[in-house]
Amino acid sequence: MRKTLLLVFLCLLGFSSFSQEIDEAIPVSWSLGIQNRISPIELPPLNLDQIYLEDLVNDRDKSKPWRYGITRELDLDLKNDGTLTVLENGDKLWLIAIRSPEALNLSVNFDDFFIPEGARVQLFSLDGNEFSRVYNDSDNRPSNIFGSWFIAGETIWIEYYQPRSVTDQASLEISGIIHGYRNGNENRSAGANRGINESGACNYDVNCPIGADFDDRKNEVKKSVVLLTLGNGYLCSAVLVNNTLRDKTPYLLTGNHCLENSDPALWSIRFNWMSPNPVCGTEEESIDIQTNFTMSGAELKASNSLSDFVLVELFNEIPTTWDVAFAGWDNRDLLPEFEVGIHHPTGDIMKICRDDSGAVKDIASGTEVWLIKGASAGNGNGWEIGTTESGSSGSPLFNENGRVIGQLYGGESFCEGTANNGEFDVYGRFGISWNSGNTSSTRLSDWLDPNGSGQPYIDTMLNILNIPDNELTGSLDIFPNPATTEITIMNSRYPNLEYQFYTVSGQMLSKGSLSNTMNTISVDSYTKGVYFLRLIDNDSNSEITKKIIIN
Repeated sequence: MRKTLLLVFLCLLGFSSFSQEIDEAIPVSWSLGIQNRISPIELPPLNLDQIYLEDLVNDRDKSKPWRYGITRELDLDLKNDGTLTVLENGDKLWLIAIRSPEALNLSVNFDDFFIPEGARVQLFSLDGNEFSRVYNDSDNRPSNIFGSWFIAGETIWIEYYQPRSVTDQASLEISGIIHGYRNGNENRSAGANRGINESGACNYDVNCPIGADFDDRKNEVKKSVVLLTLGNGYLCSAVLVNNTLRDKTPYLLTGNHCLENSDPALWSIRFNWMSPNPVCGTEEESIDIQTNFTMSGAELKASNSLSDFVLVELFNEIPTTWDVAFAGWDNRDLLPEFEVGIHHPTGDIMKICRDDSGAVKDIASGTEVWLIKGASAGNGNGWEIGTTESGSSGSPLFNENGRVIGQLYGGESFCEGTANNGEFDVYGRFGISWNSGNTSSTRLSDWLDPNGSGQPYIDTMLNILNIPDNELTGSLDIFPNPATTEITIMNSRYPNLEYQFYTVSGQMLSKGSLSNTMNTISVDSYTKGVYFLRLIDNDSNSEITKKIIIN
């Protein structure tokens, strides 16, 4: 039987009822209009001319994380420097806004972060188009250090909501923001890339077909790949990996060079950033989606420069409602028949590349690597499909069985128009990482095979497989119902969700994508009556139809 999508219908009947049953996705202050009465803290403009010149050189070096932002140090206490509003029912709300001129996106680093049980923190943009997931006491860390995912725009709002019943005190001290000057939605300089659609034109979106012998595996393993921000204005790619206990311990594998000058406690990741309209090696632009499949904070477990790997464990477990995957791996160090890379070049939406000639073993600057043979190394022709770029660093290399065998260390492969340049790439070898060094802090085996089973390989595990349907409640919210002008669909579960809106007689009035976290369907032009909203999850081919009333 096809799995049913479970929906929770929320009717927002003014703030009095809203404050009693707060929607865990939407900032509390949005219903009050408090932002209009608060002036942001203004930071002086940055002079990025020298930064752009450095980027023109550094962007060609895949052995370094890709820089998208500049750290701006601050010393702010949200409760002391923010604006306090006491609500009629005794709940309290603190707000602070920070503006960094010409920023494409902003994220926040806290050097003292503690949220009492029952309270919450949320970040959002000035125009309300973007907001973070809700941060609560589950995000508290032993170190009290915390880094957020970024929000688009030059002004970021930080909201702390404390219900009247919460008596413990929060500690929310901001040590700095990351001013993102690229990886946004427009180009601010001839030397600055803007992230989405700014990787080379020869790249293939991950949803492009790359061969019948791998497409089914791809549709699973792509859900394990993440965009990784390092809390210092740089980013890499990484992969969530399985272990022999199959207990969903959230281990993240990336390149050791991504650890340089960064603290995993400030790392943030984003799953499922994939375009719903795949562009396959052409000049067309991929459609963006906004998702809240993000997590923050990790603890270092192991690293080694011999094979350029680092393994961290995320502080939080992966929610059971998230359609993500724990990638399988193979530690036998066998030559692959062919190999596939999945990654986020220049912080762009997820891409894929494929090499049919088979990687070979080599040593690059003392690092044990897989060599994707190219014109200047290995006497090959590079990738047959796609390429990698800066920002792809640390991304996984999968063998023909869809198992991780390495992570990107460096290389000279880039796009030349809609074709790649036929050059090489190198990946640190998973088989070397498995038993490298003499302690658990220098090898993978202690963490990915904790019971010493000796298994040489394991396969990918889907996070939502065999999860009872009742655990999915709340992952998809529709409100209000009845509606007057528009319907909002909050989607934190299905990255490839579509809708069709019908009259009772079966006439289709509208259709489209619901891949964003917050989606709206306009109904103000329709007459009063009963309608039907059909939802289709393209990943599982599941669907459900719900009755909508328009007043």
